[in-house]
Amino acid sequence: MFLPIFSAILLIFAFNTNWYFLVFFALAPLFLFFNSEKNFWRLLLGVAISRVVFGLGAMYFVVDPLLFGASLLLYLGFPISAILIRRAAGEKIALWALPVLWTIWDYIEAQYTLLPMTIAMVGNALGNSPFLGLAKFGGAAGLTLFAALANIFVTFGWLEINGSRMKRFIYFATAILIVIAGWIVSAKALEENQRVYRNKARTMEVALVAVDKVENQLDNFAQTLPFQNKASLIVLPENLYRSNLDNEELVRAHYGQLALALKRELSAVMVTSESGKVYKSSLLFSANGRIIGNYKKHYLTITSEYWPFNSWKPFYFNPLDYPPDQRHKAVFEPRYQHSSGDPGLLNGIGYAFANPICLEFHYPSYLENLNSLNPNFFVHNSNNDWIRFGLNQYLDLTNRLRAIEAVRLQKPVLVSGIKDYAGVFYPDGNKILLYPARGAAVADVLVQF
Repeated sequence: MFLPIFSAILLIFAFNTNWYFLVFFALAPLFLFFNSEKNFWRLLLGVAISRVVFGLGAMYFVVDPLLFGASLLLYLGFPISAILIRRAAGEKIALWALPVLWTIWDYIEAQYTLLPMTIAMVGNALGNSPFLGLAKFGGAAGLTLFAALANIFVTFGWLEINGSRMKRFIYFATAILIVIAGWIVSAKALEENQRVYRNKARTMEVALVAVDKVENQLDNFAQTLPFQNKASLIVLPENLYRSNLDNEELVRAHYGQLALALKRELSAVMVTSESGKVYKSSLLFSANGRIIGNYKKHYLTITSEYWPFNSWKPFYFNPLDYPPDQRHKAVFEPRYQHSSGDPGLLNGIGYAFANPICLEFHYPSYLENLNSLNPNFFVHNSNNDWIRFGLNQYLDLTNRLRAIEAVRLQKPVLVSGIKDYAGVFYPDGNKILLYPARGAAVADVLVQF
């Protein structure tokens, strides 16, 4: 089982450090294990161990056994499909199929498990690398396929370590050429994105807020933040003022009064109810305090916004482990079972933006759906209060995904959150980020469209 574990360790270093180059050969030991192991159950066990080690080392901020176990079951589709191809078409064809199979199952696991994990895709490790421009061609999935292709040639080169010197040279040289070609194409793609973006005629200033905790009192905290007069829109973090079904009217009125006091359009995310249904809503307020837009979250977060298992819950889900004001979750209170909204944009005066809330941003296909509505930019609101440890790791990986999506969608991705950054990721790979080291941060950014 050395090879699967060694592969996982290489991936951990690629995700936890700036050693992104490790992804170009981190999968090779796992591919070699597939080639050498003929026993079905040992192969499945080895791949499962590899995934568990990687998860514990790189995704340790997700400590829920139920969510992690469901994700692992999906991932096992990778070795099973590879084994079926080996039995049907032979060893060599099965080996050549591994990069495509890896990409497919890496994507399936990321998108269709109980908790989206696009940040765990191999390609996400390249989100802070010179290969970022390749995200223009398929986002995290395209980057994953690119890395996996380099790995398969490394794998074949290693299989020839005691064989033909010429074949070994050709395989290793091809892997190197793939990486060099990717670097060149990436640079060209970023240059093209920059040229197109800078030629956009209209500009707009946006003030984005990040804070280190949720406000439990409806006070004047937000009014004391250093907003610039040039900002046309102010974006507040998800649930800046803690909202629930008992205080939603007060919180909504408070946001309206804040917009009126600041004389600016203002975006805020909170819990709302309508016709007996509960939503996580992003509300857009006009400068006179009226609601002019309401985007209802489409992809809901398990435990807090929906719970599909009725009254059953794992033994480790104990409401007494949470402060009283944090127990308003679907897993504990059925009345907080949220309803899903429809994809849509928020339309201000002279602009429109897409506002995927929190984990919605981890669904690339949904971002593409929103992009088809032609927003001028994206705003990613989040509340990372749920992360008990590993926050810095989660933010680093999420920022890599934000950079990838800004390049792929060719639109600025603006960021605001609780225990998150305030700033922007531009389509050419540039970014501006401020962290609320002293309680709060306001990033004033310029967007073009």
